[in-house]
Amino acid sequence: DKPSSAETAGKPLPAGVASTYTDPAGLFSVPVPTSWTASAKDGYAELSDPEGTIKVYLLTAKGNDIDQAVAEAWKIVDPAFALEVEQAVDAPSASGIEQTKVLSYKTGDANRVVQAQGRLKDGTVYIDLYDVQMAGVQKRASQLGIISSGFKVLAQQEVDLSSAQPLTITTAITEELEAFIDKYMAAFGIPGAAVGIVQNGQLVYAQGFGVADDETGAPMTPDTHMMIGSTGKSLTTMMMATLVDDGLMTWDTPVVDLYPSFKVKDPELTKTITMRNLVCACTGVPRRDMEWLFNSSHLTATDTIAALADFEFYTKFGEAFQYSNQMVATAGYIAGQVAEDNHGDLAGDYAKALQDRVLGPIGMISTTLSFQQVEEDGNYAIPHTAMLDRTYAPISLDVERFLQSIGPAGAHWSTLNDMARYMVTQLADGVAPDGKRVVSAENLNVTRKPQIAINANASYGLGWMITSYHGQPVLTHAGNTLGFTSEFTFLPQADLGVIVMTNAQGSNLFNGNVTSKMLELVFEQEPQVEKQLDFILQQLKQQTEKVQARLGDSIDEAAVKPFLGTYTNPVLGDAELSLQDGKLLLDVGEFVADLRPYNDPDTQFSGYIQISPPGQGLMYRLVEDDAGQPQIIFGQGAEE
Repeated sequence: DKPSSAETAGKPLPAGVASTYTDPAGLFSVPVPTSWTASAKDGYAELSDPEGTIKVYLLTAKGNDIDQAVAEAWKIVDPAFALEVEQAVDAPSASGIEQTKVLSYKTGDANRVVQAQGRLKDGTVYIDLYDVQMAGVQKRASQLGIISSGFKVLAQQEVDLSSAQPLTITTAITEELEAFIDKYMAAFGIPGAAVGIVQNGQLVYAQGFGVADDETGAPMTPDTHMMIGSTGKSLTTMMMATLVDDGLMTWDTPVVDLYPSFKVKDPELTKTITMRNLVCACTGVPRRDMEWLFNSSHLTATDTIAALADFEFYTKFGEAFQYSNQMVATAGYIAGQVAEDNHGDLAGDYAKALQDRVLGPIGMISTTLSFQQVEEDGNYAIPHTAMLDRTYAPISLDVERFLQSIGPAGAHWSTLNDMARYMVTQLADGVAPDGKRVVSAENLNVTRKPQIAINANASYGLGWMITSYHGQPVLTHAGNTLGFTSEFTFLPQADLGVIVMTNAQGSNLFNGNVTSKMLELVFEQEPQVEKQLDFILQQLKQQTEKVQARLGDSIDEAAVKPFLGTYTNPVLGDAELSLQDGKLLLDVGEFVADLRPYNDPDTQFSGYIQISPPGQGLMYRLVEDDAGQPQIIFGQGAEE
């Protein structure tokens, strides 16, 4: 392997990246994730994960025909390769690339994914081939993302805005941004949004779009309450930073020193995991949201911490980005207990510590974890869930209570105006809008230091995703609940930030691209955002049509009758499968899942898909085990 120019210059690679493989001919380079192998073969490079469940092949071919080049590439890496192309898509190309094409193949196996990508530049096709097992992707998705996002055509020129200054926000800029917002709110079917821009320490733009409530027609405003989901993680880490300021803990205090009953599955890690580690997304503890979704009504903060004792580690400590709501919630609860010197109500201690140390000092008068406070105030948006046909449907506010057991990780309510005050404080390195210091710049900046690579272009800090916009440093975090989406992004060097909040589940493409469009405008870049977003919308439309085509109309009652009855799982609890008026219903206590037949001939999946919220899109199979006992198989791959 040849070292990269960064390595040659002595620049450190981000945590989670072991090295950089450079093509012997000097045509391309690619980062190699920690614990992976990179080998030069005869005419190509091969990257593989430690378990051998993911194979990535990289090579180039002369010519201008991507389809032909990809077909020949497969013959080089696997002469027996004979899979049929299921879909070939011309994707938007990065600047300087003439054409990009993505091909997906029919594998006939729900646990295997095979894809290829070709990029054409100056008579050379740059090819990356992927042959992966689903369980491998689930465990190492971020590492796969490091490779796919980090593949560089070395002849390609990159835009450098590292020393550029953004334009001052003007009416002309906001009018163009509003036209973009109106267009894509309609395209995605988003009921309401609130958008704010902070520049040079001031909220210079704040506007509501659409409705907060379909039924009453109440408009969305900058003072409308919405949940912010995981955007609230940085509120938790700011509160933790104030504890470090006060000498009540350090970032590297072992968790067991503060909460002796804390445990994870690895006894040695139990002793050594620190408060920093709980919020770094770098321990190897994976995302396991189904636990709180299926058990939300009776889970307490104490239960959330205790559950970590049984969590499997997907990867080694410090090896890969693994996002865990339970880990961050644990950090917040323990920090709250330390702040309040109280060993009773963990959730109450966290809420009080956050109020006293962060929300109150900043002046975030409308930010809270209290549903009662929001309901009494009366100015809140109705959450909307994303149905299988990509339409949005209103859901009860009670559904959002499912997140309460992981409160510090994402059960906060806020408003655009409150989040703007928070952004002003972040951009001022911990000084509130009234000029009072909330947290030291030193410990606030600890939260912004990269801990683990998310992909080749972004790392995770402590409650922040750290990336760049053509060389401009960017700190960002999105948040999702069952009916709201938020995105909070700021550029500290440019003293500029954008907040986008919606009352729509999973509207990240909209939220993130509103920010991208604004950056495109203020840095005077060639228009790319709309072209890319239109492409994604077309792909989503095709995927939705495919799902609808594979959805069965009615339940085969004779086939499901042997499986009716009560089931139990040590983690998810009890569930009852029943037939009612021709519907197959799975009652898990917290909600009742309406199941419809779903058959995918490409992956040979045959089973049922949940069409009702929350959890629409979840997959189930009804099978018998080796002893002939009925089972409901939930999920796929490593998450089965």
